[in-house]
Amino acid sequence: MVNRFVLNGISYHGKGAIQEIPGLVQAKGLKKAFIASDPDLVKFNVTKKVTDLLDAAGMDYEVYSDIKPNPTIENVQTGVEAYKASGADYMITIGGGSSMDTVIITKAEHLRRRIALEALPFST
Repeated sequence: MVNRFVLNGISYHGKGAIQEIPGLVQAKGLKKAFIASDPDLVKFNVTKKVTDLLDAAGMDYEVYSDIKPNPTIENVQTGVEAYKASGADYMITIGGGSSMDTVIITKAEHLRRRIALEALPFST
């Protein structure tokens, strides 16, 4: 059974949840994923379950796994830079608290920086 809850974003969990990813991505017209995953989940091929689905659907992505337990400010700063460099337009988080914390703060910080830049007064 797939479960869903919305907290200023959408989180799917439960058996078969990852099968929803390609359809959701296509429906929203998204182009490239920034996949944040715990290094151990990459090592034990848990992340591969998602990347295999994206590969099969011909979808572009970049995996970011420089995530530490209890993410630090440096983790977030590195995550923001990696997200910007990736050219991704959406994020997928694989794992528990540390991965989710890193992605939430990375996305918030990226948006904060973008809004701050857009709010700068320019004169000609």
